[in-house]
Amino acid sequence: MTTQLQMIHLTEADFEKWERGVLSPAQTEAFLSHTASCAYCGDAWLAHMSRTPETLIEPPAYLADEIMQRVRQPDVVIAQKAHTTSKRMRLFLYSLKVGMALAASIYTIFAMDTAALGQIMNLFR
Repeated sequence: MTTQLQMIHLTEADFEKWERGVLSPAQTEAFLSHTASCAYCGDAWLAHMSRTPETLIEPPAYLADEIMQRVRQPDVVIAQKAHTTSKRMRLFLYSLKVGMALAASIYTIFAMDTAALGQIMNLFR
């Protein structure tokens, strides 16, 4: 496995090393973080796992119901709503910053005296 996983894609050999459990803890962490962040490698890992079905474990039948119950609990709903609200708030704050920068630049242009404005205009001629 290479050291710069974010720059390349994982190979079949990397997936086989994972299955055999021969990766060091640092390599395991890099492997998992890369497959989580790289859609191509995540799909390739899923395809690799599908070719070797003996490595896949059948989930218990009750798991889907437990997940759905947990997702509907108030603390999870509130956390999701807060996350959505924070995206809107970030967009609002970004828009506010851009607006303030625009207003400050317009004020600066109109606040200059005519001599300073003439000097600036001569620079662009």
